[in-house]
Amino acid sequence: MTDDTDKNPNALTYGISPSAPASIKPVDIESWKAVVSPTFKHYFTERYNELVKEYEKLVRDYNVNQLLYESSLGFKPIIGQTYYLYKKDNGTAFISLISPEETFWGGYVGAFKFNAQYAWEEVL
Repeated sequence: MTDDTDKNPNALTYGISPSAPASIKPVDIESWKAVVSPTFKHYFTERYNELVKEYEKLVRDYNVNQLLYESSLGFKPIIGQTYYLYKKDNGTAFISLISPEETFWGGYVGAFKFNAQYAWEEVL
């Protein structure tokens, strides 16, 4: 060896001969795994639960939109406007401009707003 290691071998962070002390120590991977494993499991459990809730909301929104699109409608809805869904005694549904406070009809189901994606959103 005729490089810089010959000039100052004690300054090196690693051994240069087989008899040198071990400078690389094995890491205890199993204890590291035991520490980080609950964290990764918690992250994926929480993310899974978020996706389940998002999926359930998507299914509810789809069902609401299907009901509203299958309902009778005597006008072209305006984006951003709130409309009211009613069910008749015979089970058929219709969308109205008239709120339940302005009418004596029964069968009020809910208020819905027509949005820019041509989807109905329930007004709470």
